[in-house]
Amino acid sequence: MSEWKTYSLGKDVVTKLGDGLHGTPNYDDNGAYYFINGSNLVDGKIVINSNTKKVTEEEFIKYKKDLSDKTILLGINGTIGNVALYNNEMCILGKSAAYININDDFDKQFVRYVLTNDHFQNYIKNNASGTTIKNVGLGLLREYEFSLDDKIEQNLQLNQTLEAMAQALFKEWFVNFNSPNFDGELENGLPMGWRMGKFEELIEFTNGYAFKSNELLGQYEEDCYFVFKMGNIKKGGGLKYDGTKSFYKKENSQNLKKYVLKRGDLLMCMTDMKDNVALLGHTALMNEDDKFIVNQRVGLIRPKNDISIDFPYLYILTNFPEFIEELRSRANRGVQVNLSTSEIKNIQVVIPPKSVNQLFDNTLKPIFNKIFSNIEQIQSLTQTRDTLLPKLMSGKIEIKN
Repeated sequence: MSEWKTYSLGKDVVTKLGDGLHGTPNYDDNGAYYFINGSNLVDGKIVINSNTKKVTEEEFIKYKKDLSDKTILLGINGTIGNVALYNNEMCILGKSAAYININDDFDKQFVRYVLTNDHFQNYIKNNASGTTIKNVGLGLLREYEFSLDDKIEQNLQLNQTLEAMAQALFKEWFVNFNSPNFDGELENGLPMGWRMGKFEELIEFTNGYAFKSNELLGQYEEDCYFVFKMGNIKKGGGLKYDGTKSFYKKENSQNLKKYVLKRGDLLMCMTDMKDNVALLGHTALMNEDDKFIVNQRVGLIRPKNDISIDFPYLYILTNFPEFIEELRSRANRGVQVNLSTSEIKNIQVVIPPKSVNQLFDNTLKPIFNKIFSNIEQIQSLTQTRDTLLPKLMSGKIEIKN
């Protein structure tokens, strides 16, 4: 299926691609419209400053372009590579700003990801013409090609690397006890000020809600929650979006708010089939708010705030091999293998002092924010790919050989 993986920006993605005025409009300090160039495109937005020139409505009508809520702006002359989403600003464009109108098959945020990633940025900067002032031709933009699956795989691999870095740091600090400011002195096998305690001292634990089968929908409808089940937890830990098969109307959830998931929530698999405990005890980390509601046989874990332990510590801890091994040794084994709430709460864990927890959280949060960002990109990429695939298969979109 490799022939459907590559897309051309000019052929497959845009409805119109052009640049601004190659000249100078008549400026007017009292004008209501701004003259925008590449330097005004900053961190995804059009930024107006004291140096931004203004023009009259007459000049606006004369030089306006076909901009809409599907338009992305790109710096192509002098200031190369800056990207902004057009948001109905009252403006005309100069020649250093290109406008890219995205067709309905592609998500605007996804195309923004494509234009801001290193591959595209290196492509335009390495191929720009000019010696003193670099210029990116519109033809060069139209010819740019990218692969959805390759970007998805790249983000997945990056997240695996980031998680491995977080796990290595966790082991160094909380297993080997090589944390900052540790002087090497141990008491009862732990650094001074550290102690052993129960897992429940760190967390609030809630069992998922037992939905009746006739309450759930088998297909997504507007204003529904995705029902989070064991199938949303990966073997070895992690979130699996394609495990969602059931949905629940938000209008019916007035008394179920404690089961609605938010960013940073941990979800633990509490049941597995006998002799097959690949999922038992592992956790997934929720990356967004108000989208999922948790089902029975999944435990919802939230950090307590009194000792500054947050979700990065808890996520790595709950998927750490020694923790999983100890947790599974406490399971009840029958037709199904089950973890009881009390056994989960009572498992012994190392509890560092508040200062160490705060430092670890401050160190790990940027890593997990990057992981969350990559997950959002993966979701957008996957949705776009799955939208395009039927069109590719039907021949509605042609791919260049």
